[in-house]
Amino acid sequence: MEAGESSAMICHYKCISCGTDASSIYKDYKNGIIKMEYCVQCRDLIDKYVEYDPVIISLDVLLLKREALRHVLYNSHMQGYWKYVILLVICDAFVKLALQRAKGEITPVNPTYIIYSAMEWGLYKNWLLAVVELTSLVFFICVLVLLFSLLISSKRSAGPNSCKDLVRSVVLSTFGKVLVILAVLWGTKNSHLYIQLIKAYICAANVQALRVCLPGWRIPSVAAISIVGHLSSAYVTNSVQRYLFGS
Repeated sequence: MEAGESSAMICHYKCISCGTDASSIYKDYKNGIIKMEYCVQCRDLIDKYVEYDPVIISLDVLLLKREALRHVLYNSHMQGYWKYVILLVICDAFVKLALQRAKGEITPVNPTYIIYSAMEWGLYKNWLLAVVELTSLVFFICVLVLLFSLLISSKRSAGPNSCKDLVRSVVLSTFGKVLVILAVLWGTKNSHLYIQLIKAYICAANVQALRVCLPGWRIPSVAAISIVGHLSSAYVTNSVQRYLFGS
């Protein structure tokens, strides 16, 4: 992840500690000499993660540290969000298919067929189901945030800087869906509890990401938005699943 001051254009960053806007993270004096910038508000380093290894950053993100989430959301200038979304959808669809097979809800196609993969309609349906689940979660959370922003007139509880930031924060904080793959690797017979724990983890990650995107908002308000958003998304997903699979 690279971030810094560019001579071609002025980039805007945020202090990972307090969220204050900054024009640069460090000054490059050429020849490999750089000087880290300090925040004018909290007097701390604007972004210490610039010097960290990506593995350390990933671990801090898994631990739901707001500083790490703020670095990824605002200072890393992550590209290719569509690739990340595709990864989430593929992992989620594969897990749904494996669990349905374990419960006997889907009968696997005979693997001796030449077009075995193309005839796996259950996987295609679960891809659609995964897209519906992710899209509905983002939609409901964004709508709830906008409604809360209209109801709360306090400047301290102002809305997000942009709808794009809000969508990015929700999508990026659903990385817990990838962890559900472990339930398939460990076996699907006793994976129900593990999957429920992962869902709770995803909800907590959404709360932390929303706190980064919505500075000044109280935890109960953000938690309520995340919980209601997940419940609404689950209702829509279950309705679509009954329509697709007739169960």
